[in-house]
Amino acid sequence: MPDYSKEPSAIELKGTRNEIYRTITDNREAEEFFLKTKPNVMMFVVLLNETKIKKLYISEGISRTIPQKVMGSLGKSVKVVVKKCRRGRPQKYDEKKIRKVLSKKTSNKEKMEELGMPRRTFFYWKKKLGFGKK
Repeated sequence: MPDYSKEPSAIELKGTRNEIYRTITDNREAEEFFLKTKPNVMMFVVLLNETKIKKLYISEGISRTIPQKVMGSLGKSVKVVVKKCRRGRPQKYDEKKIRKVLSKKTSNKEKMEELGMPRRTFFYWKKKLGFGKK
């Protein structure tokens, strides 16, 4: 899943309202913004009037809080991209790799070493993916 806030051209809009307005006025020449805080109407007015915005990235959760009328009128002048973003801490281990290693006919110790994970984590994943005792 690409993280659009890490793109060099997308400016993150997050924090308090004053911080967001300050970020907008500091980046008047920017064309892409990534909205990470629930917006109000004034924020959209400032974004449209103060910047050269062409593309606005919004997470799926925030897009649900914005009225459809506002999204429709915003979409007329700006390309609005709604992205599915995962919340919380990123996963440390890849599920596909774990499945592949667990399906091998080797000992648990060898599997743990291959995956490079602690014993407790290994048995958590083993149980979660259904590779436990049958």
